[in-house]
Amino acid sequence: MAIIENDGFSSLPDELVILIISFLPFIDAFRLCLLRKEWHKRALWLHCPNFELFEADFTFPGARQYSFNVGKRVRSMELKRFGKLRFVDFLNKAVNGLTSPALSKFSFRMFYSTQYQENVDKWINVALAKYVKELSLDFSDGDPIDPQPLLLNAPQYVLPNFFYENGRSIRVLNLNSCGLGSFNFQNFIGLSSLTLTRVRLHWEEIAPLLAACPLLESLCLVECYRVIKIDMSFVLLRLKRLIIRHCVPVTLGVELCLPKLQYFEYAGRMVLLNLSKLDEIQEVVLDYRLDFFYPYEAEDIVALFSGFADARILKVCTSALKKFSKDYLLYCKPPAHILHIEHLTLKTCLGRYELPAIMCLLRSSPHLKTLSILSSLMELTEYQDFMYNRYSDRLPEGIWTKKGWRLDNLERVEMQGFTAKKIEVDLLKFILRKSRFLQKLIVKPLIRGSSSENSKALKDLKDVAVASGQAVIKWY
Repeated sequence: MAIIENDGFSSLPDELVILIISFLPFIDAFRLCLLRKEWHKRALWLHCPNFELFEADFTFPGARQYSFNVGKRVRSMELKRFGKLRFVDFLNKAVNGLTSPALSKFSFRMFYSTQYQENVDKWINVALAKYVKELSLDFSDGDPIDPQPLLLNAPQYVLPNFFYENGRSIRVLNLNSCGLGSFNFQNFIGLSSLTLTRVRLHWEEIAPLLAACPLLESLCLVECYRVIKIDMSFVLLRLKRLIIRHCVPVTLGVELCLPKLQYFEYAGRMVLLNLSKLDEIQEVVLDYRLDFFYPYEAEDIVALFSGFADARILKVCTSALKKFSKDYLLYCKPPAHILHIEHLTLKTCLGRYELPAIMCLLRSSPHLKTLSILSSLMELTEYQDFMYNRYSDRLPEGIWTKKGWRLDNLERVEMQGFTAKKIEVDLLKFILRKSRFLQKLIVKPLIRGSSSENSKALKDLKDVAVASGQAVIKWY
């Protein structure tokens, strides 16, 4: 048996080192081989099947500075150019020398320029030839020196035809800031996860793309543009996870018919959601933008939750739910769309105009077990303040003491960003009075909040006639 040296590692046989390298990210495998000259000389790190490199790791510190000073700006751009040259040179040598016959992952991030088109084509071709399973191509600039608007007109890498001809081995595909070209996903029969970020995607192209991937289970569209509509009204039997985040303009809304869908997330402007057959939906995230010009009333807000009857987890931004009619709050039946929610997260500013929506959501969730309130401050312009007042009806008298409202299954409540506003204290008091089986109320005040106001609020909460004898208030 070989005698292990004092470091306990450098005398390991090559076979064992290669085995260890097979479990490491590529850059860690390279650093490991620097421990011993023989390992580096024999390029054992090129046996790593998890290839992942980022241009930012090769840039000089001075290149990550943006300044209006012309001299510093020119210097930063020069340093960034040198960093890109180092990155491309290292990537060329690494890709040409890859020893592993198959790649589990091939991923790189580099801000694209046309002079490197042949290099990028070659890297992708090598990855496909080694039957890569997870492919991530990111051509965005994570640290732009030029203002971002100027980068919108920058040349874009377009996926070549051979990419679509040889993608049979790919199971996970992530594309960022590139063109799809004349795409044809017919050969991607094993694809299970697809993420498109900052990609131009016409809504009529979505259907054939998904139809060609029968095993697709996860689809994520982030900041895609020229997307007028997202239509998945055809039945996709396997799709379980769908994320649509800040795509524009989506003026014709979102139409879904996904019987196996378990997770749905939408972030962006308020649009029409036409949902059907979401039979297995479990978690829903709705992060709407605050839109003062969207002319909707209570019935329209309630319609936003249609299709989510079977969901157990709901996360929603209440600042976008501008107006619930106080008459609806008092006299109408709660919407039946969300009666099964057990875990509710509210992203809110807790303004007057949001409270009716919050109260209606609580009233509509009789099976609610946990409630998380993520409160945040918002700086208002003069116009926004005017619009807030316009949409802020006074709550009906006796809303906090109205009989018949119960939160009988609520066990745990957490509020983050507590600022001791009256509306926050009143809401927590209401919850304490209406929750007969509440076990824990956790309050996390805002760091820069007033200590005296927080102390007074805590005293007020402790003086409430709590419905549950097991309730414990924890203050952080």
